[in-house]
Amino acid sequence: MSIPYFDKKTIVMYCKMTKSKLLYGYVFTIRKGIAMKDSNGSVQSIDRVFDILEVLSATPQGLALSDLAAATSLHTSTAHRLLASLANRGYVRKDAENGKYRLTLRLYEISRRVSTVLNLFSASKPLLEKLSNDVKEIVHLVERDGNEVVYLHKFEPLLRPISITSSVGLHNPMYCTGVGKSIMAYLPEKEVRAIWDGTQVIPFTPKTITTWEALQEDLSCVRERGYAIDDEEHDLGVRCIAAPIYNWNGTPVGAMSISGTVARMTPDKIEKFSPKLISTAEKISELMGWHA
Repeated sequence: MSIPYFDKKTIVMYCKMTKSKLLYGYVFTIRKGIAMKDSNGSVQSIDRVFDILEVLSATPQGLALSDLAAATSLHTSTAHRLLASLANRGYVRKDAENGKYRLTLRLYEISRRVSTVLNLFSASKPLLEKLSNDVKEIVHLVERDGNEVVYLHKFEPLLRPISITSSVGLHNPMYCTGVGKSIMAYLPEKEVRAIWDGTQVIPFTPKTITTWEALQEDLSCVRERGYAIDDEEHDLGVRCIAAPIYNWNGTPVGAMSISGTVARMTPDKIEKFSPKLISTAEKISELMGWHA
């Protein structure tokens, strides 16, 4: 297994969209070779970490500590300390039977996520800009991040009547947002339950869903309509409609929404905008490799 490599521009773009401290502090910093303090307070060159990762990537059968230290020209104690740190973060594992160190799929998971986010952003940008100008409301693009959604971009119409407070990189729960509910509605119920159980349910407004039964009922309505509605459930005075975005295998990996004030997002407007919302989400999904 080879180590995925992304250049500075790609990493910075992803970090700005997700505010990923992991990538800023553990990948980009590593590639620049900046020294940083470990948990023991000692200073060491992070270039050595990549020396280890690169050697292990070329040795899928794994290496013993002594062999790895020799291959990287590191003292055995230094190699052991760095390997312990990498193991704690889930990047390498030690075989219990032969004591050899191997890479895990952690780096692959990061590279896959970066690829998904960048593909999602590049595929959707022109379509969402057009939609925002057509409906003259704010359009958001989000990605699922565990039990939350993270806002990747905010598209505002050229002639916008009013702005809504939101920002790129913001994380929100799934149960109280239109984008989150549009994703949850098309996940297996067992997975939805796990998200619910793993989330601290907070009543952000009097309209926030706070019970499992109410969420199930709402998600059923989402599937019937084809889109979710956030009716002042996270922010008072704000209403939005949202639709999921699928990847190539039909998994909802993100969502998009049209947001506006309650005064502007009336039932008539929702009925008018929803076909455009669904159509745009389907086009983006198709660009991500999805086929209905």
